[in-house]
Amino acid sequence: TQKPLRIVFYDFDQTLPVIHIFKETNGANDVSEKSDQFFVDAFGGEERIARLKKHFERLAQAEVKCNIVSYGYTAVIKESLTRVGLIGFFKTEAIFGRDSEALTRFKGKKHKVISEEMDSESISYEEAFFVDDSKKNIDECEEAETCRILHVHERRGLTEEDLLFLEGGLKK
Repeated sequence: TQKPLRIVFYDFDQTLPVIHIFKETNGANDVSEKSDQFFVDAFGGEERIARLKKHFERLAQAEVKCNIVSYGYTAVIKESLTRVGLIGFFKTEAIFGRDSEALTRFKGKKHKVISEEMDSESISYEEAFFVDDSKKNIDECEEAETCRILHVHERRGLTEEDLLFLEGGLKK
């Protein structure tokens, strides 16, 4: 029997939002001047945001931790999640941006940040997922046998199929 899911590590750009916010803002490390509508559009509209909320509520109910490991700036990720009402699903220390101590220390190797986080909580390969639109990051995680993986092929954000796949591993 497969162990229940305990933690999911999400990339940010083109995984939670449907666009690449880092590129759209020319790598800005402060997006507080952007309109609320910019963020709603970035996440694919109100309906998709509502679906993401439902996804994170389902994970929270099953006591699955949600982390972000991204090459975007930590402040931009937090501002984006705050504006669309998703920040409450992520602990502050569970958001690793390009300027985080961990990603800096591991020279941008996401799978090493993930591995360290899993080790600190005694989480096994089967109990964790890494979700990213970058094939390179997914491949590195797979080669290191860090955890299970989900590649967001379309690079337009998690699809309904992706969300259902992740939710399929929850404790009933």
